[in-house]
Amino acid sequence: MLTLLIEDRRHGTDELAEVRVPLKAADGGHFWADAKQVCAALQGGPSRIDGPAKVLTMRGKYRQTFLRISAEGEETNQSANLKVNADRTLPIIVESLDP
Repeated sequence: MLTLLIEDRRHGTDELAEVRVPLKAADGGHFWADAKQVCAALQGGPSRIDGPAKVLTMRGKYRQTFLRISAEGEETNQSANLKVNADRTLPIIVESLDP
């Protein structure tokens, strides 16, 4: 079980979603999750993110965008390693696609 801590900056709201995805243990106590599997689990549940939006997580000082949702609802994502905290949480940020 992976807990997503969702900060939706479009609306100023916070939400929590629990999804079932495989986690791969890594050195240092954290885990890795595949972005494509996280997107499928999140978007297939009641906490799905409606667009337009881009969804990202932070890896250190770097922004890692792993999902884009167009105004028409088209989702774009691909496999990528998302670093999951040792407590099996993944903080994610939802932003508007508008500049």
